[in-house]
Amino acid sequence: MIKKVLSASLLSAFVFSNIQLASLAFDYTDNDVEHLQAVENSKINLVKVTPCGNIIQKENYIVVNFAQNFNSKYYKTGDYVQFSFDNDLKTQEGTILIPCNSSLIARITCIENPKWFSRNAKVFMEFTHILLPDGQNIPVSVQLASKKKYLQEGAKETAGKIAAYTLSIGGVGAGLGSAIGVAAGNTITGLIIGGSVGGGVGLVSGIVSPGLHYKAKKGEEVILELEDNLKLPK
Repeated sequence: MIKKVLSASLLSAFVFSNIQLASLAFDYTDNDVEHLQAVENSKINLVKVTPCGNIIQKENYIVVNFAQNFNSKYYKTGDYVQFSFDNDLKTQEGTILIPCNSSLIARITCIENPKWFSRNAKVFMEFTHILLPDGQNIPVSVQLASKKKYLQEGAKETAGKIAAYTLSIGGVGAGLGSAIGVAAGNTITGLIIGGSVGGGVGLVSGIVSPGLHYKAKKGEEVILELEDNLKLPK
């Protein structure tokens, strides 16, 4: 008797499991599945389009733009930052998911200021909701698509800062070397010696000095990854 009850239970579980799998399969194989416009390195591009609304599957990448110039020097933890959709977010098939001029709102959760030895500032953000042009608020769960989950100036900007230090302090060194050379009756030798010494001091000073604040211009792109499915109204 116990074996019969157990067998019946297992059979019911098997049937229920198959129904669930069939339902999931239907979600990704019917004619309502479209494809998000490609973003480089995106893991997936599936979108469920239905008469009631649209669903962008998690792990999709979306692109937003800074709605204003940003400089971490003038922000603090708890401040809000506005990003904009400068273009319609739509599928390859033409369905508009998020219209142009919508906004994505983020709250700064932490700012690590620049530190010595050229360690640049870090800006951590929590992206909270999308504000549509008609006033609707859509909760969203997204994160930065980069490996670093914070905003920070890159190696190019850091190298530029160090180069600027090298040139500026190197120029002072060259001037002092020239003065020494004139006093010694050899201007060219003074310039060479002064430039070498000054440039070396400038390079070291640039490396040891504090890093950069994070800056972004209005319209600069930020790529985000969906951590959960994003449900959008029709």
